[in-house]
Amino acid sequence: MEKTNNLYENWVKKPEMILLLEESNKHPLFCENQKLIYIIMIEVIYNHINKNLHLLTTDNQQLGFYRDMLTKIYTKLNNIYNKKDYKIYHYGIYYYYYKNKINHLLDSLIDYDIDEEYLPIESFFRGIHQIIEINLLYLIKNQNIIETMINLEDEYVKYYIYKNISIWSELIELLNLLSSMDELQYQKYRNLIYGTSGGESVNLRQLQKRIQNLDQSINSDIREVIMNQKNKKYLVSTIKIYQYYSTQFWLTHFNLAASTNGIQNKGTKETPILKLIDRCITMTDTKINNVIHEISKEVKDNTYKKKVIINDKERLIGISVYNSSKELFEDQ
Repeated sequence: MEKTNNLYENWVKKPEMILLLEESNKHPLFCENQKLIYIIMIEVIYNHINKNLHLLTTDNQQLGFYRDMLTKIYTKLNNIYNKKDYKIYHYGIYYYYYKNKINHLLDSLIDYDIDEEYLPIESFFRGIHQIIEINLLYLIKNQNIIETMINLEDEYVKYYIYKNISIWSELIELLNLLSSMDELQYQKYRNLIYGTSGGESVNLRQLQKRIQNLDQSINSDIREVIMNQKNKKYLVSTIKIYQYYSTQFWLTHFNLAASTNGIQNKGTKETPILKLIDRCITMTDTKINNVIHEISKEVKDNTYKKKVIINDKERLIGISVYNSSKELFEDQ
């Protein structure tokens, strides 16, 4: 196993993850159930985080919040990956047999080599980033299918997009969970992870770029599809939502950095936190979003608006808003 020149990817143990995926393909259980290896990797890290949670905080309310959120996310990921009870109903002892063959690699995912003082926050912070990276590997696998089928089979494409959206939703929840870290403890811990950043994930950057550009692959005229409510409208809508969740992950990343480090601070890669918002702006500059802007100008209709005086200023407001407050305007 070779380490990469990307310090972040070595830190989240992406080389170990890739090796695990390769080794799992040598065993029938994982060949027949390719999604299983992803959730097994997630399970190992989830259990390691849980094991050290009670050392992360002495506040029972916060500890309960951690456990509830982690369990909810892990349960939803299990459902997304359609994990069945392989242990009992399907493969019985073979589940343990084949899992045992890769146990040494699974254990390497949580071999952090860190001082005991920092193990609780390391297993929490690093573990959550690892779970994100594992899911990114699976998201890319689905993205390959989406791009291959984009103009061939809409239902197939929508199925995989919504599958990916459901995963993005849980990754956002993982970032939300990180916002609750102890303020002083995390600032001390940052010294240990100085020099790299989650934004250096090659999978994250490539995947978000591919999602942002996915609407450019649609053969149909997006404006015509939306305006005339053509059959492709649900595909266009699905891609728009897909782009939304991808961008929302980065917006949450920005918000997390601001709330854990202070808005005027720099990240562990020395990037000003305020600069992170620039990428969010770029990511929202999609073909669909620009078409929607053009359509909004075309369908603008002032006949559904009323001119009123409010706070001594003249304003145009929509008829629905007017009807809910007409007494106010009549009194003036």
